[in-house]
Amino acid sequence: MFLLSIFLGCPPIEDTSAPEARCDETVPGTICTWAGQAQAGFNGESLDRRDSWLYFPLDVEFSPYGPPTIVDWNNHRIRIVNDDQTLTSVMGTTFVGDGPADLSDRTPPGAIGTTVNLNHPTDVIYLPDGQLLSASWHTHKLRQEDLSTLLTFVTCGSTPGYAGDDGEAATALLNQPKAVVYDERDGTIYVVDMRNERVRAIRADETIHTVAGDGTKGFAGDGGLAVETSLNFPQSSNPRPGGAIALSGDLLYIADTENHRIRTVDLATGLINTVAGTGEMGFSGDGGAATAAQLNYPLDIEVEGGWLYIADTDNHRVRGVDLSTGLITTLAGTGEIGSEGDEGSPLDAQLYSPSGVEVDEDGALYIADYGNHRIRRVAP
Repeated sequence: MFLLSIFLGCPPIEDTSAPEARCDETVPGTICTWAGQAQAGFNGESLDRRDSWLYFPLDVEFSPYGPPTIVDWNNHRIRIVNDDQTLTSVMGTTFVGDGPADLSDRTPPGAIGTTVNLNHPTDVIYLPDGQLLSASWHTHKLRQEDLSTLLTFVTCGSTPGYAGDDGEAATALLNQPKAVVYDERDGTIYVVDMRNERVRAIRADETIHTVAGDGTKGFAGDGGLAVETSLNFPQSSNPRPGGAIALSGDLLYIADTENHRIRTVDLATGLINTVAGTGEMGFSGDGGAATAAQLNYPLDIEVEGGWLYIADTDNHRVRGVDLSTGLITTLAGTGEIGSEGDEGSPLDAQLYSPSGVEVDEDGALYIADYGNHRIRRVAP
């Protein structure tokens, strides 16, 4: 479990230390720190990614449509990796909030992203036109940014709530949207609407619809219509982030976090089924069927190259399911909380509440090692 102090966070700390030694990222099959150091805080802009401080990084994004991007959760910033390998904030400030004081990001063309206050952003993707789309979690909004101008505006959401299905997305209400994914086939944006216990879809015609979850928290079984079943995302008054989505063809994968399962919605039929996890919190099952394995608070997923990657957060591991066989195995992490293991096998490395997984075009696996304030990379 996350410690309460870790979850709530503290003000950013300024760096007074010397840079750490850098890991050799070129050795195949080894794990290395790719961004961040051992310190939690913010030590400025335009530093090398390996000399920059992060503060509970929640996810990392690689896309052909934009630069590598880090969701720096407790620094309340979206940060990009430039061609020279330095980090630059493109959205967020030193203050926690909901946009600029004049609310100029509420309508296009918006406000400069570095004047837009955020409150624990949780996800970011790129659209095919190069626009960045972020899930602004505690502010209950989706924000879009043009990196060529840095102009940022709200595309969906305002006050927390649930409203708008089958109507215009621009006027719909969300409640802590955790994750987003884009379907290039038809232009749909899928959203984990966390505290509404739903996954919703914003269509190309800019209308919004529920595609999974009936709004109740729990588990109502598999094999039926996804819109008639229950999901189990965090619901307390100040919850942990939970829920994630990934897309492969007609299958929308859902990290049903507090059900300790990964489920799929067949977008052609609307039916939902479990592909990993028994529903019982724990760790078991490596080498066997993923549906017979235990997970513990899966917080992020990625589908790439015939594999389902799972941030098995409270097991302090990253696990993988070979989708051709349905078998599950550990890909990184010993299960022991820690930070050791760089330049060795990822199976011998310690992780601390890994919260995000991503695979780049070369097949390298990136892990948002949340509790270690680092992004770590497993070389292919």
